[in-house]
Amino acid sequence: MTKFIAVSLLLLSAFAYAQLPQITPFTADLLISTTDPQADVQEITGTVYAGNGHVRMNMESGGHATALITDFATKTTDVLLIDQKMYIEHKVDALRGQKDMMTDTLKPYDPANPCANEPDVTCKKIGVEQVSGRTCDHWEVTDKQGRVTNLWIDQQLHLPIKVITKDATMLLSNIKEGEPDTSLFAIPAGYHKIDLGSMTKPSSPQPHN
Repeated sequence: MTKFIAVSLLLLSAFAYAQLPQITPFTADLLISTTDPQADVQEITGTVYAGNGHVRMNMESGGHATALITDFATKTTDVLLIDQKMYIEHKVDALRGQKDMMTDTLKPYDPANPCANEPDVTCKKIGVEQVSGRTCDHWEVTDKQGRVTNLWIDQQLHLPIKVITKDATMLLSNIKEGEPDTSLFAIPAGYHKIDLGSMTKPSSPQPHN
């Protein structure tokens, strides 16, 4: 699921455009789909838990369970590989340059202009629309390469509940406001941290005696 985890990280980074100092906590059903032919799966379902300062995405596909936990204070996202009881830590800065979602830093933004203080992107408000039975501001965000992302930002939650990029879509539904259990935002006991870089780098040739 490595390719789709990367897609999910980019989608999760859309929350960067709507992270306020205090958000309204909620739980919601999650659907992520992609048309990317290189993705190892085309659809993932799950649950989103949003609390003050944290967001967790539980995802299931192909019989495998994964969770992404983002801490806005430390600007990190931990990918939990639940079957293996392992996790991978991603710093938000490490996502720089992957501009399909205009990923940058998780920080407060002006709700009247998601592109405030972002010189490399522009925002155009399309209108006010209903998504999953909730009132959202629809924004079209364009980066300097001309790549477009559409965000539907919930007027009460101040977070995107629908995101569409060139080849991926995220949708939240069945949204229920209320603080999730804080234990959901902690790495479970017994999980081992793994280094993604060491897994993807080719092995160095061994010298011959």
